[in-house]
Amino acid sequence: MSTIQGALSTENMRNLLTVVASLASWRTFALLLALLNMKNLPFFWHFRLLYHFVGNLRLKPNAPFFPKGKAMVDAQGKPTHPVFVSCGITSRTPLLETDYNLHKSNSTYFTDLDVSRTALVTRIYSPGVGIVSKELDQEFLEASKKEGKRAPKRKPIIIVLGSVYCSFKREIKPFELYEMHSKVISWDKKWMYILTCFMRPASKAGGEKTLLATALSKYVVKKGRLTVAPERLLRASGFIPAPPVESQDQTALDSSAEASVIGTPASGDEGIMATGVDGSMVQEVLKMGDDQIPGREVLEEQKKSNSDSWSSEEWSWARIEKERLRGLAVVEGYIDLDDKLHQEWAQ
Repeated sequence: MSTIQGALSTENMRNLLTVVASLASWRTFALLLALLNMKNLPFFWHFRLLYHFVGNLRLKPNAPFFPKGKAMVDAQGKPTHPVFVSCGITSRTPLLETDYNLHKSNSTYFTDLDVSRTALVTRIYSPGVGIVSKELDQEFLEASKKEGKRAPKRKPIIIVLGSVYCSFKREIKPFELYEMHSKVISWDKKWMYILTCFMRPASKAGGEKTLLATALSKYVVKKGRLTVAPERLLRASGFIPAPPVESQDQTALDSSAEASVIGTPASGDEGIMATGVDGSMVQEVLKMGDDQIPGREVLEEQKKSNSDSWSSEEWSWARIEKERLRGLAVVEGYIDLDDKLHQEWAQ
């Protein structure tokens, strides 16, 4: 009996070793490596970007991202306006994103920023980009008729990344979970400034999150070579009220060039080179032609949903403007630095 049991035990061991040997093949190892580094597989960055882009578009006009009655708060839990609400996503650091120090490589922060910013910008510029694009097409047509010229060729409207600043505070270890919170901190006549914070989640309920890195990015919206003011886009999205009468003259003066088609070259002469988040595939995602823009009725329904999600009495134009100027003072050094670096290089 013991001999039979020994034989069976030996046979079971052989079978087990055979199974282990088959699992330890290079194919299994390659599959395991791919699963552990799925974030770095070819086209997965494109998938992540498209996922958050589509996920932040309104598939139904009556389903706004900021439902009426739901508290809108900032990263500290304080009530705020929809424009200043942060958009958060999570991620991890696979092995292929680590450097020789075995923590997240500094270059990989920018691919995460691409995704985080896209989720935010899609949310706040919808449906404003579509509405403004249609308005500008009509303005261009009317300007051409007035000057006795033929109707201009319609150009797509695109969202372009201008620059990114990133400051690293603490390391992110392999496979560690972290959060990215992006929010609009301010805007001026040309640029929208977006702050992104990389955070380590609290270790326990009620605990504090740990700041891992901060980044500042700026976006510009173009229609051909024409720059569209961020305030116009936010107003078209239903997030900003019209300015008071005493401020309208200055606002109209600042954006007067937007209604002119004169000097707008063909698309091949636009002089816009999109890189990073706005390169090749992403430019196509954030590039909207007439066939990609919903009808005016749908856009207006989306705008109304946004307008109904906040109180114009609580958030007057003056209060929003005060918050914009406060944020602009925060990023003032970044704005000046960009110009100074360009001047230094030109010398």
